[in-house]
Amino acid sequence: MSQVPVAISGLLPRERTSTRFSWKYASRHFDDLGTARVGMYGSIRDLIPAVIVAGWWFTQNPAVLSVARYWGVPQLSLLDLSFLVILTLCWRAIAGGRMASGTDLARKQAIGSLVAAACCSVLVFANGCFHYSPDRALLLSLCFLVASAMTGLLWLAAAFISRWAMLTYVVTKREVILVGSGRRAQELYAHLIETPTHSVTGIVDDQFTGTAEMSSKYMGGINQLERILREHPVAVVYCSLPVKTMYAETQQVISTCEKIGVEVRHPARLFNTDIAQIDAYSSAHGMFAILRMVRKGSRNYLKRLIDIAGASALLIFTSPVLLAAAIAIKITSPGPVLFAQERYGLDRRRFRIYKLRTMVEDAEVLQAAYESMNELGGPVFKIRRDPRITRIGGFLRTTSIDELPQLWNVLRGDMSLVGPRPLAVRDVRLIEDSSHLRRFSVKPGITCIWQIKGRNATDFETWIRQDLDYIDNWSLYLDFRILVATVPAVLRRRGAM
Repeated sequence: MSQVPVAISGLLPRERTSTRFSWKYASRHFDDLGTARVGMYGSIRDLIPAVIVAGWWFTQNPAVLSVARYWGVPQLSLLDLSFLVILTLCWRAIAGGRMASGTDLARKQAIGSLVAAACCSVLVFANGCFHYSPDRALLLSLCFLVASAMTGLLWLAAAFISRWAMLTYVVTKREVILVGSGRRAQELYAHLIETPTHSVTGIVDDQFTGTAEMSSKYMGGINQLERILREHPVAVVYCSLPVKTMYAETQQVISTCEKIGVEVRHPARLFNTDIAQIDAYSSAHGMFAILRMVRKGSRNYLKRLIDIAGASALLIFTSPVLLAAAIAIKITSPGPVLFAQERYGLDRRRFRIYKLRTMVEDAEVLQAAYESMNELGGPVFKIRRDPRITRIGGFLRTTSIDELPQLWNVLRGDMSLVGPRPLAVRDVRLIEDSSHLRRFSVKPGITCIWQIKGRNATDFETWIRQDLDYIDNWSLYLDFRILVATVPAVLRRRGAM
């Protein structure tokens, strides 16, 4: 055992919370009272646009306040209800996306509310043009912008002030024992001494390796934990021992806490990760650490909503083009109009992708004879002047018209409008670098960075790197930029084969 002197925790000064209001203090400790209260703030924040629109509707229909005249009140249409849902999701995706832990949270949330108000006001203007004149729709959107921005900032201020008041005057600190003194224990200690909701009573470890600041709170070895818990009113024991090398000691800590009835917590992050993110999942079978390649959240639902709306609109808009292309395919070559092929999608699950047929009917059988002519390199197969392409097929491929049936795959949920291109089964089987398979952690898409950066003019390694960059930096704004940039890329036909 280390010879660090034992400190008597009862003689140590207790940390005091600041009684002077500070935005920095409130921002730093905003989530210290638990996710339920933070979630309550977020839920009410997300309803701000709906409340404002509903309030405006009540002012336009005062009869709704009169029970006697209830039946004379105009009813909301399905279009109005859909608009309200879209408005709420858009606000939540933007304002909620800024709801991140860390420093300067007040500024992040304020910026998120202002940006959400500006974006949603555009939706209000677009919806208003369906019901009113452009002048009145513009006035309505400006009023919404001011009202939503002010309401969001006021609710933010109220939330932070109330949180500071509770932390300063209401909440009683929970006394905790920290078991372990290694690197992770040191990180946890630095966080615990800063939080206003916990007070570190002492540190327990067989071999003390902590910092000089931690040494003043060292109380003894793990075998003395039972005595320490009996002598001190401890609410929580944080166990930060390395599980691999100290499994028996970790089990001893848990058994001791169970025996005395003290809550024990073990960090879910048991392993170091460079890309995967940690989510805690609790079920009847226990607590698990979930390592996700891509963060899930409300933005994913909004992305799916955009996919459905966008694919539906594009299918309707391009239906004359699809009909003309189908007739041209039938006239110029024998065989079906559509070409279906198995591709790998999300989590390497197979699905059937649909394209307009641009090659002869037995193109897949003939591919083996042309393998030596592959021009792209890597596991994928591309030939600039592929002899299997039909007369109309070359035009359909260079203009990307042959990709339009994939809008049906988007509606089915197999694909997204934006995402890494789905690879054929043959190509995936030839991938040698396992890190390349991370591109399957998101849904494949019709367009992505590869499509707007030269397509087949780039090599396979660059293609993969662009896909991984998209996954690591994904946002709805990035999707929007890619969709906008796809139009000129298709018109220029650069890199198309």
